[in-house]
Amino acid sequence: MRVGAALVLAGGGIALAGRAAAQPAVPEAEEPQQTAWVDGDHLTGEWGGARTALADRGVAIDVVYASDMFTARGETAALGHVDAAVTLDSHKLGLWDGGTLYVLGQNNHGSGINAHVGSAVGVSNLEAAPYTQLTEFFIDQALLGGKVRVRIGKQDANRDFGTPRFGGNFINNNFGMFPNAPLASYPTTGLGTVVAVQPVPWLVGKLAIYEGSPTVGGFGLTNAFRTDGGFTLASGVAATHRFGRDGRNGGTTSVGVWWQSDDVTEVGVAEPRMFDSNAGWFVQNDERIFLHPDDPRDPRGLTVILRYSWARPDRSAFGHYAGASAAWHGIGARDNDTAGIGAGYFTVAEPLGGSPGPRDEGFVEAFYKLRLTSFISLQPDFQWFRHPGGDGADALVAGLRVKIKL
Repeated sequence: MRVGAALVLAGGGIALAGRAAAQPAVPEAEEPQQTAWVDGDHLTGEWGGARTALADRGVAIDVVYASDMFTARGETAALGHVDAAVTLDSHKLGLWDGGTLYVLGQNNHGSGINAHVGSAVGVSNLEAAPYTQLTEFFIDQALLGGKVRVRIGKQDANRDFGTPRFGGNFINNNFGMFPNAPLASYPTTGLGTVVAVQPVPWLVGKLAIYEGSPTVGGFGLTNAFRTDGGFTLASGVAATHRFGRDGRNGGTTSVGVWWQSDDVTEVGVAEPRMFDSNAGWFVQNDERIFLHPDDPRDPRGLTVILRYSWARPDRSAFGHYAGASAAWHGIGARDNDTAGIGAGYFTVAEPLGGSPGPRDEGFVEAFYKLRLTSFISLQPDFQWFRHPGGDGADALVAGLRVKIKL
């Protein structure tokens, strides 16, 4: 969650009167103009210029508060979530080139609505038991002019193998990390190493290893160094394409595989066997098509995402997952609002209600994200679940997310 700060320079000149006017006018020195608070990126403003001064010296501080309030089956629930992040730029700090140190602390409080819905995965991507933890703590180093990047530390695999570039506006958890991929991801982020190689501008390859049994709370490294904790390997390739007269339209297609080394219990049978590994793969494609691609100042356009993932059905809670979404950015005169609709389907090996499996669960989500300013947004959200948990009664969920960049 890195939020930029803007400093606007206003130019101008005053011609001298009298005889001096016959000579070329010398413009006065340009003076920085403070951005109006309401047009800034943070509720707390620029701290009298201190925020910008820190960023110029390689220190970025971002705090975001989000709250979900949902109702379903006549019940209501509310939860709150705090992200507090510090990003250090090694070059701006005068240390070395290409390095970034990132630290993210999180607090989750309240309760989610899924206790009243019964989805096998969850309703909201913030839904988790209350906790306070160090969620991410890693160093990212660029090498060979940025063609190679290495990230080491506690991190969220979602940034590399999960959420598409423009998929973050949906609230349902399934639009993030694939539900059947056991990679270290929110809230159970984990220790890992990622190597990304970009030989050409349109192609990126990634290879990663993560701890196999991450936990929530505190520093979250309880199992990271256990010899029997297992590990997960992941690899992926993403290819970006562009089209249109100015090449502004485009998309990214990514394909990945994972292999988990850990004790895995067979699912869906009365006398389960134990396995020492699991494996799966995933593919997704996102397309961004602008309303006026020849006008770089016009952000309005359509984003379409298709995704699918598979895991070994005899040892995975969800053998198959498929999802799709479409979102339009820029609604009439409100060119920074977003509206979207998406749907997903996955198999459930062991239904939560106790019915014999496998069964399936499906969901549909529709939202409108009203960005009142760059730092405050309101997002009404509606979700419908078919057979939540694999064998539950259908459920309609309605709610609101409030997000504030402090």
